[in-house]
Amino acid sequence: RVSARAARFPSLPSGSVPHRASALAAMASDGAPAPVRWGILGCADIARKFCHGAGVAPNATIAAVASRSLDKAKAFAAENAPGATAYDSYEALLADPAVEAVYIPLPTGMRKEWVLKAARAKKHVDCEKPIATNFRDTEECIQTCKEEGVQFMDNTMLMHNSRTSMMTKVIEDGELGPVKHIVSAFSIPFGNDPAWASSNIRMNAATEPLGALGDLGWYCIRASLWGFGWELPQDVCCHILETTDDGVPITMHCLLRYSGGRSAVFDCSFKAALRQWVEVVGEKKTLSFDDLVVNQSLDAHKFVIGEASITDRAITFPKASEERTAPGCVQHANLIENMSAMIRKGELNPDWPERSSMTQRVLIACYASGKAGGAAVKPSDVETQ
Repeated sequence: RVSARAARFPSLPSGSVPHRASALAAMASDGAPAPVRWGILGCADIARKFCHGAGVAPNATIAAVASRSLDKAKAFAAENAPGATAYDSYEALLADPAVEAVYIPLPTGMRKEWVLKAARAKKHVDCEKPIATNFRDTEECIQTCKEEGVQFMDNTMLMHNSRTSMMTKVIEDGELGPVKHIVSAFSIPFGNDPAWASSNIRMNAATEPLGALGDLGWYCIRASLWGFGWELPQDVCCHILETTDDGVPITMHCLLRYSGGRSAVFDCSFKAALRQWVEVVGEKKTLSFDDLVVNQSLDAHKFVIGEASITDRAITFPKASEERTAPGCVQHANLIENMSAMIRKGELNPDWPERSSMTQRVLIACYASGKAGGAAVKPSDVETQ
């Protein structure tokens, strides 16, 4: 289980273990710790956002970019990471001793290979989600990083938002009462565009076999685990309502069942209007926010505490809502800054890979349930899937 401290303060390391590398961090000319030197494997569009985050983070810099095309790597670096070395292969970047950590935005079907190669090259790993196409490969990735003494983290940026620790405190302090139910949704409408649907890797069984469940449902699962204090559900049921011709999930509804009558439900889709919201339902009050994945503003991050009542003769059901605001932040920059700080201190935080493992475990259980027509699947039973 993830420690209570890590859940409450998700941007801070806890339970650290010694890094195999020297604890003497690289130093800048003025004696201050030098920025961690990052490499990027691939020039996916999401990697542009990572470059932006590294530019905001004070302790990170993009040192290298790799693509299977040198011209593409050079063009990407020129636009997004001026001064970064361009490589025409991922192997060449991993062989660069100046690169300390890598971001892996490659398609899910390719991630296992390059997480393992990066770890064996002693590079710390920030990996896009989901980690792999199954749970077994995810555990191999995480275990290899541990054995090689490098930090593993998935690129779920919401965990590094200033709002997350504030909301966690609300839940842990019991302001909502015991949490009974969590509802979430994440959908995008791009699958309704025939050109997008026919060309985007998210709809391709070879590159992204988990489809919308892996790409969008990951966030809903992570939010559900967070809201229940990093407790795994007893079982899950998933109904895949829409797929591509080769079986890639497009639309699904999922139920996570917990003991004591508690539950979490979510839906996700590539073919519905943009929605990205969460409601945590306690016995007394609710907590909700409607920018789960990507913030609506960088200036402030809001959430709402709600409490309803029933008037005499049930004429009305008035609801009192209190909006609370966390300080503005760039959450994708916070992730890079937090991971770079761990690397530079020479410490590993085991909580982050454990969170990745838990999320992937529930994700694969949902996928297995969906493939079985909605039959209940226990996350504890996905070890070999």
